[in-house]
Amino acid sequence: MKSHYTAQELAGLPGVPSAKKNVIAKADRERWPWRKRAGRGGGKEYALESLPAETQAHLQDQHLETIVASVPAVQEPAQVPALVAKPAPTPMETLPDWQRNCADARLMLLCIVRAGVGTGCRVKPAINKLVAKATAGELGHLQSLIPQANARAGKSGSRTLSARTVLRWWAEWKKSGFKVSALVPDSERQPRPEPAWAEAFMTAWKKPQKPHLTDVLTDLAKEIPAHVPMPSYDQARRYLASIGALERNRGRMTGNELASLKSYRRRLTAHMFPGDAYTAAGHTFDAEVAHPFHGRPFRPEITPVIDIASRMVVGWSCDLAESGLAVLDALRAACEMFGPPVIFYTDNGSGYKNQMMTAPGTGILARLDITPEYSRPRNPQAHGVSERAHQTILIKAARELCTYIGATMDGDAKRIAFKETRKAIKAGEASPLLIEWDDFVEHVNQAIMEYNNRPHRGLPAYRDPVTRKRVHYTPAQYWQIGIKQMMRELPQEQWTQPANELPDLYHPALERTVNRGWIRLGKQANGLDKMYHASELANWTGERVMVAFSPSDPSKVWVRDLTHGRLIAVAKLNGNADPYFAPSYIEEKREKRGMGRLKRLELQAEEARLEMQGPQSVVIEHSPTVLAKAAPLELVQKPAEVMEIKPVFSIPNTQGGKYQYWCRIDDRINAGEEVSEDERRFHGAFQKTAAWESERMFDQSSEPLRAEL
Repeated sequence: MKSHYTAQELAGLPGVPSAKKNVIAKADRERWPWRKRAGRGGGKEYALESLPAETQAHLQDQHLETIVASVPAVQEPAQVPALVAKPAPTPMETLPDWQRNCADARLMLLCIVRAGVGTGCRVKPAINKLVAKATAGELGHLQSLIPQANARAGKSGSRTLSARTVLRWWAEWKKSGFKVSALVPDSERQPRPEPAWAEAFMTAWKKPQKPHLTDVLTDLAKEIPAHVPMPSYDQARRYLASIGALERNRGRMTGNELASLKSYRRRLTAHMFPGDAYTAAGHTFDAEVAHPFHGRPFRPEITPVIDIASRMVVGWSCDLAESGLAVLDALRAACEMFGPPVIFYTDNGSGYKNQMMTAPGTGILARLDITPEYSRPRNPQAHGVSERAHQTILIKAARELCTYIGATMDGDAKRIAFKETRKAIKAGEASPLLIEWDDFVEHVNQAIMEYNNRPHRGLPAYRDPVTRKRVHYTPAQYWQIGIKQMMRELPQEQWTQPANELPDLYHPALERTVNRGWIRLGKQANGLDKMYHASELANWTGERVMVAFSPSDPSKVWVRDLTHGRLIAVAKLNGNADPYFAPSYIEEKREKRGMGRLKRLELQAEEARLEMQGPQSVVIEHSPTVLAKAAPLELVQKPAEVMEIKPVFSIPNTQGGKYQYWCRIDDRINAGEEVSEDERRFHGAFQKTAAWESERMFDQSSEPLRAEL
């Protein structure tokens, strides 16, 4: 068989153009190795190995038809340039299934031919015998391999083998040293051309509103160009099924929703010890509970802290809403019970990235030597451990309550629970559907305990000695195993141990300036500053210190040195403050003032009662002797009635007038004269007033002056 062919010889063969000039152009374009043709006219001869596979197979078939024996033809000696090495065959494991199945089917059929050749039969008779049996359907279970070996559509078994095709397979297989890779069909089947309407259809399909296929076709009919055919519903549906899920949903999904279809990178934790890294993510509970203050329904915020190596929940907190104090309390519980982590891995939320957590020197992470790590914003897939734990623990616990409001809750039941709880609120009663706060905390705590002691599929498995079945470790078991391994492999100073030796270790802290033994921190309910004092702070006037405080106990703060963290003093609220006046003294004088006010009010009431009585009439009693002197006896007549004249009781309006009136009454009393009951009452009451005291003092001071005059 020739090793080189001219363009004239190749023209019209399968895989090459039919015109000579087009063959030359194709050879130049694809850079086929060539050599100069010997003889008259010259020209180029192209190497057989550089020709298309289909052309090579056709030339080999022609040669095998003329020469059955596989004896290579003797070539004339010539100066053959070095040929370009063919590219390495594609590894079998990277090929698609249809190519691997085709190569395996061809190998099974050629093994029959090889077995015949091994018994002394020649190649072509052995192939003819195989083809004859295949045509007659006598290959048994190998008959079903014929459609796969032909790499043609159809699985009915009606297609049979061709002696020419099997001979070509044999030649390629033998030439490669009987390698399976030589039997692989063409590298790729020619993909079907894209429909003319595909681009316009996908533009209408890829919308975040996720329109239905029917609506997409309706909109497409209005916008598609006139020269482009309109697809039917079935055509569009089959086209969507032919493309991948990622490309089919691109544009209809964005962000995290689209990322859920993409490939992801797994994170291995086998090299980690317990306490190497904690992760936390807040979760709004998916059921309504009774508010601890007013009893109305609300959804609390739960923050669990999970050890990444063992998947164990090492601490958690429950608060009314997401806040930095809730995260601080959850981390405090984890560090006190199990130990501070090496890395605290969270998102960029305000509850995790704040001054209480990250401030240099005063932040809880800096005081515990914890390294914070944050995930990329808006990427919840980076917290798969926490998100999965929310599903397993918190959402499962929420489903156990009748006020569950998740997507899987029945709509009618959800609506009934909502109405019943709001009806109880309007009536001012406690709804029996709402779980109380203390019961809710215990409910979540029980769910976490069950999770920590339940086999976890993300952890390794062991052979149960009783049942002989493989069982996954629980988070609590794997924590203990990791602690024992850590004690064997790490020095003691690197062990994970509880950190609860300092009373203010987990309290939030701020920097403040000392002013003559006092520290100003926060506000009271009345708006005044909270002032803390300790005598040890007198020498730190003007210095900046770290002040740790408890949000639930404002009675004292812990003051530490910023440089070394040494405790300076425990300052107390208003520690060096005394009352401006003694409370007992103020109460005594306050009572005295009140008694005086009451006396003045009684006097005013008495005056008002006297004013209501009005002026009294005066009765004048005539003496008989006076009447006798005034008129003759015959003219004197005895009066029918004797009218008694009495003085009118009237109190002056001015303070001085009242005092003069009192003095006149007092003189009459001292002289032994009779005074009326009203006058006596006024005399006693006015004498007890401050007006009487002031007028009396003025009267006594002016007596010497009156004496001189």
